[in-house]
Amino acid sequence: MCGLGVGISVQAKSEAEQSKQTDSITTAVLTESTTTTETMTETTATTSLTTTMKTKNATTTASTTPTTTTTLTTETTTTTAAIPTLQASNLQVSTISVSCLKATWNSEENRDYTVTCTPLSDDTGYVENISFVFSGNSVCYITGLRENAAYSIAIEPILHDGESANVKIITVYAKTETVEVIEEFEQEDGWTNCFTYEKASGLTANPSYSAIAGAEEDVVTDTGIMRNAYGDYCYAMGTFYGYCGDRLLVTLENGIQFTVKICDSKGDRRYHTYGSSGKSVIEFIVADNSVPSCVSFTGNYGYYNWSGLNLTANIQSIQKINYGDTVTY
Repeated sequence: MCGLGVGISVQAKSEAEQSKQTDSITTAVLTESTTTTETMTETTATTSLTTTMKTKNATTTASTTPTTTTTLTTETTTTTAAIPTLQASNLQVSTISVSCLKATWNSEENRDYTVTCTPLSDDTGYVENISFVFSGNSVCYITGLRENAAYSIAIEPILHDGESANVKIITVYAKTETVEVIEEFEQEDGWTNCFTYEKASGLTANPSYSAIAGAEEDVVTDTGIMRNAYGDYCYAMGTFYGYCGDRLLVTLENGIQFTVKICDSKGDRRYHTYGSSGKSVIEFIVADNSVPSCVSFTGNYGYYNWSGLNLTANIQSIQKINYGDTVTY
């Protein structure tokens, strides 16, 4: 799919409402009076209702007219059903790369969820690059983030039509990968977002064959680009920047960052020409039969935003970095 990805960053706050329970007591009082004389018998009955209060009536008559009074008390309790609390449980956020976090939670079948991502520092910036890639209703990849940046991730269940519940938002904090820079390269002028590609099946000889071993097709961006166990995209590059196995941090002029691993060489040069004036510094290595149709037509990933991997801007910097920890996609 070409050109996917929406930049969004929102901060959500809520407090769970307290369920309310009201008890109402209704008391019924029934009084019977019986009077006996020589000529007639008379019976009277009196009924009274009160709310939240109990009443007892006693009747006194002259000794010549005995009276018997019976009081019957009935209690009725009305209870309002407690409103359930709805929340996503067991929220976990793991680091995938310098620009991606993975959120997982225990989801309810047929329940949709809202995911929000908020930088913890205003200095982080580039919130317009943030994008969300869902895998089912219990996994979300958050992309377009910045290296060594902290974020709050919140999950909120969405109520069905007509459903009533106290919705509780669960929030955790996570940080993208922090890299150690060991070498910096001068910026290449001109049109440099010419991200061409080659197929992985062509890497049959060492050191390329060994360099790409274990890499798999990226599950986040739907690009078909190969990715290794460290969150790096696999690519070919001129020896000006390094050799097979070297790891680099790439930053674009629009703030997009991603890490790459050299898995093939372009030879002793900085780039090869794309079109009449383009400079292909980075050539992605893709899985066979997985190249998007729009890229097959143009020969360039750089025309599109791939779910937060927005390659539409020129290269601002390239830095050689050390390897970090392995990740689980």
